[in-house]
Amino acid sequence: MSHPIPLIDLETVTGDALVEHLARNSCVLLKNHGIDASALNALLTSADDFFALPVSDKRAVQWPGEGPWFGWQPVSEAADYADLMERFELRLDANLASDDRARWAGSFTAWPKKPDGFRGSWSTMYFALRDLTSRVMLLVADGLGRRNEDMTPWTSHQHSNLVANHYFAQEVAPATGRWRAHPHTDIGGITLLWADHAPGGLEVAIDGGETWVPVLIPANTWLLQVGDLLHLWSGGRIPANPHRVVNPPAGSKHAARRSIVYFHHPSPEVVVTPPAGDDRPAVTAEDYILARQQQDYARTKPIL
Repeated sequence: MSHPIPLIDLETVTGDALVEHLARNSCVLLKNHGIDASALNALLTSADDFFALPVSDKRAVQWPGEGPWFGWQPVSEAADYADLMERFELRLDANLASDDRARWAGSFTAWPKKPDGFRGSWSTMYFALRDLTSRVMLLVADGLGRRNEDMTPWTSHQHSNLVANHYFAQEVAPATGRWRAHPHTDIGGITLLWADHAPGGLEVAIDGGETWVPVLIPANTWLLQVGDLLHLWSGGRIPANPHRVVNPPAGSKHAARRSIVYFHHPSPEVVVTPPAGDDRPAVTAEDYILARQQQDYARTKPIL
């Protein structure tokens, strides 16, 4: 049975109500979010066409192996226990942010030459989700009583990545301990997720992490998940959302799966500080992001 995650109407929800739902569940479904379905479909088509390219074409825009993630990443090749997937990641440098969005998008150095329309569809979705996460963060700040603080590091100066994940069809059963995406919490502030309903899908932990339940994201909704840095910034009131992507069950081995993810982080140089009275140490967003990238999510505990 799927977990009954609250469905939130962004046109009417208050900050207090949103924070209360996140505090109880660590994730919610969003409707009336303003993300155009045709823009999502254009992004999905371009991502499918990119992943279908020969490996030699994809390697031309591969992440070099150090620094923040971007570009094509054949994740499954990283180690014997790596997640069974590949992804493409659009990372726009927060330090190059510009009101001229086309110019800012042009600063990205890993745009693939094929397929046609890739850059346009990805740029459109990146900025739509950027605007949406800014809107959500202002609501969260209201609900936490922190709206009087400078929110620009979480909104107009946010540092965020748009990712397409391609989970491979599995011709043979994977080795024990290998997942499509093994259990973890996300690094940053909030995550927005769209995913298809192919077998072998998303599960979230409930009951304080004791029980894993499958999640299906209905049409015209996005899943909002809480990450580690928002957990810290909320003084622990809002928990980070543990989740994983399981392998397809027997009898559906040929089913590939895809998801679109927007990882929202505050500006890299901002010091993420808990509310007054919380004695946990503050951390810069950049330090935390890079430290988490070095961890094997399935075998280590979060830093915070």
